[in-house]
Amino acid sequence: MRLAAPNLLRLSLATALALGGACLPASAQTVPGGLARVYPMGSMMGYATFGAGPTLSVNCVSYPLGPGLRVENTQQRVILRGDLAGIKGPVVFQRDSMGNVFRVWMLGANQTVSGLAAAPNRCLFRQF
Repeated sequence: MRLAAPNLLRLSLATALALGGACLPASAQTVPGGLARVYPMGSMMGYATFGAGPTLSVNCVSYPLGPGLRVENTQQRVILRGDLAGIKGPVVFQRDSMGNVFRVWMLGANQTVSGLAAAPNRCLFRQF
């Protein structure tokens, strides 16, 4: 004899998104489009300056750029490596096991992210 399966609660897409949005971790940030940007564990944040060479300076500490570097602007669009020289602003970034930066997310001037570690700071006069 076969038993009928009990009726399962079926959530609409809007309800599922509302419930999922309430459970975002502390390292999530809402971007202007209404989408939440979630950063992987181990990400750090700071104030970055891209130099002409293959380096990135975050809080006055220089980091080498990895071969698979991916930089996203505030609209989540990729910035080409040739266009990076001279860009400054707050960022969230990730490093690989060799210490190379391989992923960078640019933040808006007033945006901050809670729950992320701050990058080491060696700046003498300006604290970020």
